[in-house]
Amino acid sequence: MDSVVVYKANPESLQVVLGLLRKEGFNPVTLENPGHVVYRGSANLVRIAVPRDEAPGARSVLREWDQAQQSQISKMTSKLAGPLLCSSVIVAALAIIFLFFGILLAGVALLFVVWIVLFVVMANGQKIGRRLKRHDDDTTGKR
Repeated sequence: MDSVVVYKANPESLQVVLGLLRKEGFNPVTLENPGHVVYRGSANLVRIAVPRDEAPGARSVLREWDQAQQSQISKMTSKLAGPLLCSSVIVAALAIIFLFFGILLAGVALLFVVWIVLFVVMANGQKIGRRLKRHDDDTTGKR
């Protein structure tokens, strides 16, 4: 079979890519055993190939899927940018206060924990608010 490599996937997304191609009617194969991928450059990549006559269609499907993934990543990144910046500014202000009192070195671990907690709470603020509202509605009998 004359195969053409159409995609290089990391092991985490390999099954998703293979499933997508199979669902679209292509016949993908991996050129490496996913369990024995050798470290190459900056990532462990598994090459995915299809028969030569299926290559243009498979590339098109994968390009659309890749663009959809990039769009989701961009949305998530923009959602998390605000909480990241805000939590970082708050922790930086705390670091300056700790420096002023001479306890910065002793408080570095605490600042890190505070930053993580602030970031998680700010990033999930809407979900937390909805759950609290739902809990309030349940306890007051509102629906």
